[in-house]
Amino acid sequence: MTEASKTIYVDLDDVLCQAARHFLMIVEREFGKKIAYEQLTDFDVGHACGLAAAERDELYRIVHRPEELLSMAPVDGAIAGLKQWEQQGFDVAIVTGRPPQSTEVSLAWLAKHRISHGSFTIVDKYSRFTAGNAMTLADLATHRFCWAVEDSLPMAEYLAEQMKLPVALIDRPWNQDSKQQIGIRRYRDWQAIAAGDLTRTVNRPFEESDL
Repeated sequence: MTEASKTIYVDLDDVLCQAARHFLMIVEREFGKKIAYEQLTDFDVGHACGLAAAERDELYRIVHRPEELLSMAPVDGAIAGLKQWEQQGFDVAIVTGRPPQSTEVSLAWLAKHRISHGSFTIVDKYSRFTAGNAMTLADLATHRFCWAVEDSLPMAEYLAEQMKLPVALIDRPWNQDSKQQIGIRRYRDWQAIAAGDLTRTVNRPFEESDL
C-alpha cells in the first residue's frame, strides 16, 4: 500500500465519543424526559426524543457547549483500537460533522484522552453549515483513505458508493437497515473491529467488501 492508502477515516461522535448517551443525559436534565438509548431510532436525537422544534434547537445549543463536549465519555474499546492501528503503521484521520466552532474543544477532547491522529477535519456531511466554513463532501471525495469507521448510515453509503471506500459501520439504533450494502460491513462494537485483520481488510477488492 502507498502511504496515502494507509490512512483510516474515523468519525468522532458515537464512534470515538459517547455523544448520543450524553444527549440523553441532557434531555433528561433539561427537559425532564427519560429516553432509553435503544429508542434512538432516528439520527436526529431531538426528533427521536419527541422534542418540539424550539426544544431541539435548545438541545443542540446546549450539547455543543465546550464543557458538554469535553465531558463526553470515550466509546469502549475505541482508544485501544486506534492504538493498535498506530502500532500496525496506519494513520488516523478524524473526520467529523460537528459545527466548525467546535474545533478547539474537539481537539482538546482528543488530547484529554491521548488519542493520536494525523489530521482533524470538519466536513459538512449533512448540508448544515455556511458555505466555506467546513469541507464539502465533494472536497472530501478527493482525499484518499484505505478504510472508514462510521455510525451514520447515509454517510457510510456515501463513502462506499461515491468514494468506493470499504466502511465499518458500528451498530447503533439509528442506523438499522435490512438491505445489504456493497462495501459496508457492520460491527457490533470496537472489540469486534479490533478482532479483525485490518491489513487483509484494506487490501481486499472493493467488490468483495462484506455485505
